[in-house]
Amino acid sequence: MFSLLPLIISSLIFFGLLAYLIDYISHIEFDESNFNFFLGIWILHAIQVLIMFFTVAGGGFLALHLSVFFALFIVSFLTPYIVREINLKYYNYNKLDEASFFYILWQLTKIVLKFAILLFFNLVLYIIPIVNLFAPILLFFLMYYLFFNFLIQDVASCVLNKNDFLNFNPYKATYLIWVFGFYLICNIPWIGFFLPVFFVIFLSHCLFQKELQLKNPLA
Repeated sequence: MFSLLPLIISSLIFFGLLAYLIDYISHIEFDESNFNFFLGIWILHAIQVLIMFFTVAGGGFLALHLSVFFALFIVSFLTPYIVREINLKYYNYNKLDEASFFYILWQLTKIVLKFAILLFFNLVLYIIPIVNLFAPILLFFLMYYLFFNFLIQDVASCVLNKNDFLNFNPYKATYLIWVFGFYLICNIPWIGFFLPVFFVIFLSHCLFQKELQLKNPLA
């Protein structure tokens, strides 16, 4: 049930955005009087098709990422319950206190602000010749930066107590590599919609074992 909820809602959002883009582009009208007679109506339609293709491709990419992040957002409400069940079943860790909601919110706000600034500079690169060839690659890793921080901060805040969370360093090779693998999977349409629950489960075990040095009896 936890896995299907993000899948269903995210898929609805993805299809809704894609349908809107297709409908919007299909209603673009050209004023034929502004074109040379020899261009003809077929060339005008060809231009419209090209615009639709590139816009839908780019819009589909954006919609896909928005849907994946929305799936993560949904799972974030389930994370405390998932972590609690894992703790009760495997670790029995006594969590005395936890970081405040406002502290976590402030951390996420700083991440979003940094992302927004970097995104602005990345978009500027798209209008610079030659350099704009590398802009999509930078955008790919910029989205990974946001994906990584949202996922790791969400899970760590539920697993670790306040003191451990305040001293937690998420930028370790183990977490960076595993979350990058998750991020690559999420770029496959629909696959990443129902896997955030698995990501949360996996990272919860990693944090319990690596940060709190607890032993999983099934390991």
